Amino acid sequence: MVEPRDQPLLYPVLSLQMGPALRSPTGRGKGIDSIVKKRLGRQQEVLASETRDIYEHRTELSTYSGLTHLVVRMFSEDSLAPTHTPDDLFSQRHGCRLVAPLPGGYLIEADVRQLPRLLHAIEHPIGYAVQADISRVSSLKQFDAKSRLRGRSVNELWNSAPEDDDGRLFVVWLAPFRDRDAKAEVLERIQGFANERLVLPTFTSVRLTLGTSEEAEQPRSLTTPRQSSIARAMRDYRNTGVGRATVRIPNKEGLRQLIASGASYRIDPVRPIRVAAPGEGAEPPAPVIDENAPIVAVVDGGLHARSYTAAEAFRATPFVTNVQADKPHGNSVSSLVIHGHAWNKNRSLPELNCRIGTVQAVPHRNANRRFDERELVDYLAEVARLYPEARVWNISANQDGAGLDPSEVSVLGHEISLLARSAGFLPVISVGNVSPDNNSRPNPPADCEAAIVVGGRQALPDGTPGDRCPTCLPGPGPDGMMKPDLSWFSNLRMLGGVVDTGSSYATPLVSSLAAHTFDSLREPTPDLVKALLINSAERSEHDPNLGWGTPYQGHLPWTCAPGSVTLAWRAQLEPGTAYYWNDIPIPPELVRDGKLFGRASLTAVLRPLVSPFGGANYFASRLETSLAYQTGAEKWPSLLGSMKESTLPESDARDELRKWQPIRRHCRDFSKGSGLGFSGPHLRLYARVFMRDLYQFGWTHHSQAGAQEVAFVLTLSSADGKKSIYDSTARALGNFVESAVLNQDIEVSNEL
Repeated sequence: MVEPRDQPLLYPVLSLQMGPALRSPTGRGKGIDSIVKKRLGRQQEVLASETRDIYEHRTELSTYSGLTHLVVRMFSEDSLAPTHTPDDLFSQRHGCRLVAPLPGGYLIEADVRQLPRLLHAIEHPIGYAVQADISRVSSLKQFDAKSRLRGRSVNELWNSAPEDDDGRLFVVWLAPFRDRDAKAEVLERIQGFANERLVLPTFTSVRLTLGTSEEAEQPRSLTTPRQSSIARAMRDYRNTGVGRATVRIPNKEGLRQLIASGASYRIDPVRPIRVAAPGEGAEPPAPVIDENAPIVAVVDGGLHARSYTAAEAFRATPFVTNVQADKPHGNSVSSLVIHGHAWNKNRSLPELNCRIGTVQAVPHRNANRRFDERELVDYLAEVARLYPEARVWNISANQDGAGLDPSEVSVLGHEISLLARSAGFLPVISVGNVSPDNNSRPNPPADCEAAIVVGGRQALPDGTPGDRCPTCLPGPGPDGMMKPDLSWFSNLRMLGGVVDTGSSYATPLVSSLAAHTFDSLREPTPDLVKALLINSAERSEHDPNLGWGTPYQGHLPWTCAPGSVTLAWRAQLEPGTAYYWNDIPIPPELVRDGKLFGRASLTAVLRPLVSPFGGANYFASRLETSLAYQTGAEKWPSLLGSMKESTLPESDARDELRKWQPIRRHCRDFSKGSGLGFSGPHLRLYARVFMRDLYQFGWTHHSQAGAQEVAFVLTLSSADGKKSIYDSTARALGNFVESAVLNQDIEVSNEL
């Protein structure tokens, strides 16, 4: 049983107050060693031929103010690293500019009139940097209709979109030109399509008011009255260079013309968000919930069980009507958020109760309601503005099927991530369930990087977590995204005594725990809460079905397990600078016979910079971190973390080390054998942020990105479970540590 909240915790997580030392490593440029000499001559011929062919067929190109888009492909075996970005060959002096990352390459903006200049640079390269680029570029092609379709046919794209009164619904991403005149011509073309009614706008109108609306059968008018999606996208595109709109396309011919025009970069079918209904049953006894219990916003089919209204902290104006809402699913998920442990006494669950904020936004499967991702995001943004007290949002609903392109993040996943980062809440999202349409990748919005994505697992006979749940989808997400993050019981009993299975039901268990973690910390952030929950999970390696495991092993994430000590802190890291926390003490409980002996884990969560285009190379920043121990003068081998992210070939580092994923977790058991020889009394933690694809933001140096926040959680564990490791570490750190938990000071025993 979990101890009552007013009872003092024995071992609260410690907040490290120590500042790091900084060092600025020297950067690597393109020199003679960057040239792949055996390929240089051949690639000069290949690229010259391809450039010449593009120029000779220039009348077939889609151009805007004389500019077109071309696709650069790199040699995947040795040329994908950011240091090999071909920005010296495809530079403005050759009439080119890189604008967006693509799978295995780049999208460039090229002045058709200056292609002869590019051809001359390829045939007569000046300088090592241009030669290096030529030797590492595999091909140069048009960004044509086939490229915009991402390998699909027009028929496949058309048939995958939902029908609407006037055609079918799509999300259109405008072509990403940097040149002002080219952007103006793109906007003129889009407006022309709208005037000819080849592309029709959708309209959103979202304005919420504070207060409850239990009797509301119709959602209130939800922004400013009747915004045209096309007008809004054009405004965003004019201001930022990135614009997307949900549009209605009346017929297949209109879709063909839009694709052929080159005014679009990416076209996605709109996909409804749905749930699997759990069944019916009698209402349970009314729960008794503390009025100070933390709040979870439940984005679902609403709460319709009157016995649970006392647990409702707020009820937002509904997005879907009561007739349209998936009431059974909303009731079930709400009951699990409020007190899932009470329904499932035969499961190993912490006895945590929550209040909920009802956000009725998910229709049942047969509801006759048009779905517009942009309208839903506008609605959720208003909810976040009005109810900031809900720091955790439970979203047990998904869109049907994974994204059509495995390298692209869904519109909904991308938008929820941006909203959560801006508003400061933590989304907890179900990974989705296996279906005929998808059995291999998370269903959106489970590709939301800011979220904790939850998978399912079975229960062992003793009520502890077991193997994966075959009903729930596995990872990874787009571009290798490490999803799910966590997993928990997916076969549960819920409101009405119904027993059902799905990732929808595992998700509330994590939401409740995350809300209490927020509520318990002195200075919580979404990423710090995420890091603490992952740190509490049992797996040392990420599993595509289980994630990092289950975040409850008998102790709560804001407490230290017996025989261990956990340090947690946040830091702002400037890209390109190495940071060292030099004086982390080695507690005597981590030493046996003069050697390091025990276990340790390091979990770090970066708030990453992401591509505004939602495609390949989605993460534009990454974190490298490790924990080292001293073995001699200036000798610091790594205790945690391989430190190979920057030395392995890029393709290997991406596949084996998940180099560009924002969650870094390193675990090690060094209690095997006789331990590790060491010298010196301290450990040293290293961290550094790296950048890539700066051009897509209009930047030329990584310093323009600014500092990026990282949440660190470091746990040291005694091999034989000595509880004194906590006191030893706290005593050694002295004034450089304080309790991370509210209303809980560090109590250190004086016994040695």
